[in-house]
Amino acid sequence: MDLGSFIEGVLLRAVFAIFALAVFSRIIFFVYSIIRSRKDKNGNILYIPSVFVRFLAPFHSAFLKKPIYASLRYIFHICLFVVPIWLAGHISMWEDSRSGWSWTPIPDAWADWMTLTVIAFAVFFTIRHFATKDLRSRSSIMDYAIIFLAAFPFLTGYGLTHGTYDTLPFIGDNIWTIHIFSGEMMIFAAAFILCRTRMDQNKCTGCASCVLNCPTGTLESRDSGKMRIFSYSHYQCISCGSCVDTCPEGAAELRHEINFKRFFNVFAKEDIRQVELEACKRCGKLFVPEPLMGKIHRTFHDEYLDLCPDCRKVDIGDHILRFSPIHHKPRQKINLGAA
Repeated sequence: MDLGSFIEGVLLRAVFAIFALAVFSRIIFFVYSIIRSRKDKNGNILYIPSVFVRFLAPFHSAFLKKPIYASLRYIFHICLFVVPIWLAGHISMWEDSRSGWSWTPIPDAWADWMTLTVIAFAVFFTIRHFATKDLRSRSSIMDYAIIFLAAFPFLTGYGLTHGTYDTLPFIGDNIWTIHIFSGEMMIFAAAFILCRTRMDQNKCTGCASCVLNCPTGTLESRDSGKMRIFSYSHYQCISCGSCVDTCPEGAAELRHEINFKRFFNVFAKEDIRQVELEACKRCGKLFVPEPLMGKIHRTFHDEYLDLCPDCRKVDIGDHILRFSPIHHKPRQKINLGAA
């Protein structure tokens, strides 16, 4: 058996089997995680069905923050999903297989435009990662690899159907095998790709607004000693974007990654952020994340802010008077003379 026959036969069947097994496992892990760690403790029978609806619904909670960019991502993912399934050439392969499955394809013109759209967006996303300083500092090799794995089958497929690479040595003679292999790479990666929450360490102040607004308890925080620790469970995440929408610093984001180890991490939560807590200047009680207090002090300078809620109750009247506009208003002399 030569390499081409192996790629187009044994390897292709193995990749589809791995993909099917991975998808089935992820569904089981997701259902188990949602039931086991449900955030709603009040016995609401609609909680679990609502979680599944939100998981399947394409609307992202943070859409209004970046409507143009979010719309581009929707278009990209729609094309990424539609072309491999409804392309006439791919359907004919299923018809010739042992399953004999068949369904109505999309017009070839649509397939061409959607293919070019995926390629164009892949180039745009790559340039955006390079050109944006803030994004470039937070990007990893994995981010670029995912873009490449998504675009490569479309690039080879377009060249295959239009004869673009026919004159190129080796590539022109083996473009069919290269296209099959590129599709196998994408399918294999899709089986283990995760859309998970990341927190920008340079922006996050540890305010925990993302924890309070997470609908499934995916994000949690706990205070341990002098640290506040944020943990995350990717199988509870429904990628709703609530953390992105509610974060006042723009520190939370949803990013794709391929991670085989995390795929099997069903039970334990992963620590994704730690912030040091600051102590009350009067009683010494730890009560506020240090980055958050630092941000407050850049705007306000008053010792009252360095006190915990309990200590602020002491002499509260003096504090209210000191912050009151009346306190700073010049007193007017009253003329008591005769009218």
